[in-house]
Amino acid sequence: MTTRLAFCLLVLAPCLAAQDIPKAKDTDMLLLDVSKVNLGTITSDDDKKKFIYTIQLEKARITHQTLGLVYENAFDLYKHGDYEGAHELTGKILAVDPSYEDASILQRATIELKGSKKPIFSEHKLVEDRFEEGMALYRQGRMVEASDRWEEAAKLAPGNLKTKYWLKKVRAELADDHFERGQKAYRQHRLKEALDQWYAALVLNPHYPRLTAAISKVESESREQESNEKLQTALNLYSQGETVESLKMLDQVLQAGPSNSKAQKLMAEIRSEMAAQHVATGRQLYESRQYSPAVKEWKAAVEYGYDTKAADQLIARAKEQMRREDAARTRVVALAAKKAEEEKAKADAQAKADADAKAAEAAKVAASTPTATSPGTPTTAGGPVGGTPAGAKAPPSGEARQQSQQHYLSGMIYFQKQDYEKARDEFTLAKQLDPSNADAQQGLERIEKLYGTNQ
Repeated sequence: MTTRLAFCLLVLAPCLAAQDIPKAKDTDMLLLDVSKVNLGTITSDDDKKKFIYTIQLEKARITHQTLGLVYENAFDLYKHGDYEGAHELTGKILAVDPSYEDASILQRATIELKGSKKPIFSEHKLVEDRFEEGMALYRQGRMVEASDRWEEAAKLAPGNLKTKYWLKKVRAELADDHFERGQKAYRQHRLKEALDQWYAALVLNPHYPRLTAAISKVESESREQESNEKLQTALNLYSQGETVESLKMLDQVLQAGPSNSKAQKLMAEIRSEMAAQHVATGRQLYESRQYSPAVKEWKAAVEYGYDTKAADQLIARAKEQMRREDAARTRVVALAAKKAEEEKAKADAQAKADADAKAAEAAKVAASTPTATSPGTPTTAGGPVGGTPAGAKAPPSGEARQQSQQHYLSGMIYFQKQDYEKARDEFTLAKQLDPSNADAQQGLERIEKLYGTNQ
């Protein structure tokens, strides 16, 4: 919009200058006196929208006034017989605003009069032709088209009294027609149609008797009718359980008529019911120990009018309960960790004590067991007297017993580390070195019993 306006102003500037338009007047009309406008601080979205809307209105005002100046110059050229110049200016006006009706009328006239050798006579004939066309249409009852022709003639010849008279006459008749149509629509309770007809009459005749009062009355009735329809819609939505949509509809009703007691009462009832629902839902969540959702429900209840102090008490109680349960969970976790550490320390101490006892016993056995037959020991053909019978497996030596005990202790260490595969290997090796090692046998049985043969 800004780029297009600037371009058009640049295009039209030479034309304005050529017509000797006063510079002071241009400045007053084209520039916005910012010093007289207090926009304040723009903070909200509504303020931004209003600010943008204000700028758009100001741009439209500047454009309209600028094109008005150009049209005045085009009309001056037309009156002086410079139809080409007038045609060029009206073309530029319509390039900016295609809906500029006066420029369209003037441009059509310049096209018809282009090349005329007697400008004044030609202009007079053109206006007369428009007037006669209007009269012909009027006699046929085509008053709207007749009004258009006479309005065009009046634009081209503002001083033509005959055209003005008939234009005023046909507009009055059209206004009467619109007024009667509006009356008929009103009697049939078609309020919107009645307003459309009466506004059309008011445009044609701004001083139409008693029309403004009638429009004001029907506008009030129309708003009341619209409010009642929306109120009924809100009731239907409420009966279907669509409470949020019902409230939105009631908001629209109250915006149109803030004093609507029915809408106010219904809204109060719905808001009270929704507040009670949120409070009840919050209590249920609280009882099931869902404190955060409960707090959200109570805050939502406040938005629908629930007592703020009561909601704050409920929320404070929920937060206190959350704090207590968090503290209790923290204590439980700490106690469990402490107990686990104590049990681990106790198990480690017991394992160490067992290992030390087994090592001491193994050392004692190893020290008391002879490694070979003493020189004076009685023998038999099968071996020493009191020794291992012939054909029997010789008992392990002291060194084997000691190694067996060492492997057993290694197995216990792996067992404490829960590396049961290596523990079994150590226990097995200890058993092979000393088949009589009951500790190793017990360790193997424990693994087999607790963890099975797949470990």
